[in-house]
This record gives sequence, structure tokens and C-alpha cells, in this order.
Amino acid sequence: MQRPTAKAVATGAALLILLAGCGGKDDSKGSDASKSADTPATPAPPPVASFDPPKGFTPASAFGVPRNDKENQYTLKAGMVGQTSLVSANSGLTGRNIAAQHDPWSVPSSENPDTIVTTDHSTPMPVQVDGKDVVAIAYVQNNKGGGTQKVHGQILIQWLDAADGTKVGEVTVDLSQQLGPGGGTERVVSQAFDQATGQLALAFNATGEGAAKKVGDYFTLFADPKTQKAGLIPNFIGGAVLNGKLAGTPGDTTSAKPEHSIVFADGPTAKVTKKVPTKEENLKVAGSGTKHVYLTASTYVGEKSYASVYNNSVYSVDIATEAVVQTKSLLGTKDRYIFLCRGDQAAGVVCNTGQNEGTEEIIGFDDNTGNKAWGYTKASASRVVPSVTAAFHGVVYGYAGDQPVMLNISDGQDIPRPSGSMPSATPSDGTTSSDNPSSTPSESSSAGPGTNDPSSAFASDMSLYDPRLGVPSPTAVTQYGGAYLQGSSGNDFERMSILIALKPIA
Repeated sequence: MQRPTAKAVATGAALLILLAGCGGKDDSKGSDASKSADTPATPAPPPVASFDPPKGFTPASAFGVPRNDKENQYTLKAGMVGQTSLVSANSGLTGRNIAAQHDPWSVPSSENPDTIVTTDHSTPMPVQVDGKDVVAIAYVQNNKGGGTQKVHGQILIQWLDAADGTKVGEVTVDLSQQLGPGGGTERVVSQAFDQATGQLALAFNATGEGAAKKVGDYFTLFADPKTQKAGLIPNFIGGAVLNGKLAGTPGDTTSAKPEHSIVFADGPTAKVTKKVPTKEENLKVAGSGTKHVYLTASTYVGEKSYASVYNNSVYSVDIATEAVVQTKSLLGTKDRYIFLCRGDQAAGVVCNTGQNEGTEEIIGFDDNTGNKAWGYTKASASRVVPSVTAAFHGVVYGYAGDQPVMLNISDGQDIPRPSGSMPSATPSDGTTSSDNPSSTPSESSSAGPGTNDPSSAFASDMSLYDPRLGVPSPTAVTQYGGAYLQGSSGNDFERMSILIALKPIA
């Protein structure tokens, strides 16, 4: 049963502008307590379509994000948690039910944006807290102080009920306590989550005079929704978290002799517990699965025929047992390669690398063992390496050229696209999608609970959908659908991006 909708009212002008275009609403309608006790019970909405995992999509809604002088398309991120599609900005987070069965909700990053300025934020993370679908998000902020308070950097971490935006947990970390006066951070460097517990591992760079001497070039916050506390682990880039245990790499990267070890830490005590040295010259966090952290490694080994020679590989490290498996890249040795890895929230991980959005090599891993399951490079005689956008429950989502593609994460084989998925942006009469709107935007529908048309409800405007402005491959997926950010047209001076929500059809 869905709980009554609760909505937070944004106080920052930037968030108000953002939400106006996204169909957000406020709480000015009054309480249900004023309704007559004789009011008939509201019928339950129909079930939301779901496929686990989705193997085909069709666009369900499109929401323009208005331009403003405090945000741009690069500060926006799309997400999907449970039945809720998400768009996040430095000003806050907005969620919408994929089937338009509930009012949109919004939660600002700051109640006082003139005093507390948000400069960066994490991608929305899907976790579970007490059996609920919850969105976890972190904001990098500068607090200008006031009264007896000095200027300082801080991190705001929130856990929000994905259905209605209600706060499940929140913690604010004053960085000056450990980084010193004026200490702070500029950006989120790495993020990881334990979906079952809602625990987070968030890495940041250290800024401010003397900050690096206190906590290293990079530090990690371990945050737990149960305790609503966060501990700072110095000199550590956490890449994965499982039941309070973290795994990653050292945070000292600029000293004369930086470490290149695999590092383990205990979250609740914020202490490094073990370091496993490697012989790598470069070792960085690449991503994580449910059981392993994945590290990308590259080492210069000399010259051959007047050309530099590099060894490139991926380390999969079991968070619990600390077992390590090294998988060497199949690409040549003339260049350094950095892999990016995505877990499917189940038993698979996919990593890709290279120029042109990672289209030179792709590797699939069995996250139960950390072993390579399949892979190929751009040298393949029969296959193209796709750009990967997401992975979920056994499926890799991405695109090759201008076409969305799906692969089986266990063996790398193509999954055929079902008929009727991703309609063309150019109708048969030759007009473009923006010339021939498929629906008329409306704030809501009077047809009754659960019967709104997602394509037009809450100011959705499907005329904004245009796959020529971004291949329709989701960057976030659940069994209820997917979401991604599409670019706006060149002559659109009102919107900086379009959030596209995708309905699963197979």
C-alpha cells in the first residue's frame, strides 16, 4: 500500500525554477484530516508494469529542465529507484512515479541557499532501508557561516523514501573538524553503496591550506542510515562497501612515492585495517559489484622498438574474503587504459575502456567469483564494442553508433530488441517530433487515481523526446523502467536538458 504523499517545499530560487519545469508541486492543498469521514475509500491504482530485468523500452514521459544561471546540463544527473524516475541537480532532487500514479515530489539540497551553497553532488543511489526503496544522495557544500560560525566546507547526506521524498535519514559532516579551518572539498570522486543496508562509501578530494597533510589528497566518508552518522577515513578512496567493510585504494596520489596498495577499512570505526601492496604504477577505483571492488591498473614496463610498453589490467577484490583476481587487458601495450566498471545489483559486472566513450574493450565478470566471464576488443572481426550506460539484473544497456543495444552480462551475447521499442523521432510524414506533439502537457488528470497518462500528466511533454539528441539508452534501470538525460535542441533557449523516463515492454 502506498503511503500518503509528502512533499518538501524548495526555498532556493534555483530549485524552484528547476521544479517548475519538472512538474513539482507543493503542500498548499491542506491535510487529509479535513476531509469528511464519509468520503468513499480511494480505489487502489492498477499495478505498474514491470519486467525483471527489462529487455525493451518505450518512452513514457519527457520533462524539460529549465535553464538558470546556477546550473547547467553537466550538473544534472538521472536516476531510477523502484517506481520513481529521478533528476538531481546541485539545487536538489525531484522524483516522479513512472506511471504518474502519485504527485511528483522535490527535496532541496539547502533550506538556506544564500548561506549554504551546493557545488557538486553524487548520482542518486538505489538502496533499501527497512524494506523500502530509498534514494541516497550526497551534496558538497560551502557554508558561509554567520554569527559565531566560521566559513567551512560540509557534506550533506540524505536518504529519501523513493515513493514520496520523505526523509528516512540525514547527516551533515562539518569538514573543518578534521581538515582544519577553511578545509573542504570540491567534488565527489567516487561513490559506492551497500544496497541491502543503505550504507555508503563516498570519496572526496581535500582542499584548504594544510588539509592534505591531515587527511591526504583524498578521504572517504562512511555513512549509515541506521545510526545517521558518518565517519571520515583519511588517506583513502573507498570503492565498495559491504556490511560496514570498505575496500579501495590509498588517498595519497601526489607525494614523491605514492602507495599503490589495495586498502581495506572498517566503516563504523573509520579505521584502515589492512593494506595489500601491488607492483602497479597506477591503481584507481573502477567501480563495484555486490561482492567485489574493481580496480583499474596500468604500469610502464619499458620500451620496445623505441615505443613505450604498458601493462593494463583490472583487479577484482572480494570485499569480505580479500581474495584478489587480476585480469589482463587484451588491448595492445602502447597506451595506458583506464577501465570503468558497473555492477548489475546482482551477480554481474561489466567494464569497458578506451577512446570514444569506452569503445575499445569490454569485459564481463562473474561477481560471485571475480573471474572474467567474457570479453572482446575493437579488433574483433564480428562485433563492435558498445558504449555502456547501465547494467541491471543480468542485462548490460548501451549503444553502438546511434542504436541502443542490450547484452547478456553473463556471456556477452546480444539481446534482440523487441518490436515497438524506441520509436523513431521522425514521423512518416516527414515532420519532426517537436513539430508534431504526441500529447498536450497537463498538470494532472481528473480521470482518477492511477489512471493518469504518464505522457502528459504533471507537465510531461512528449514532443521534447528526440533520439537524435541522445541515443535512448537508460543510465539508470529498475524492473519498473529506466531514465536518462537527453540534450535539448539547439534552438531551445528555455531548457538545458530533458529527463526521459522509459517504460519496460519486454
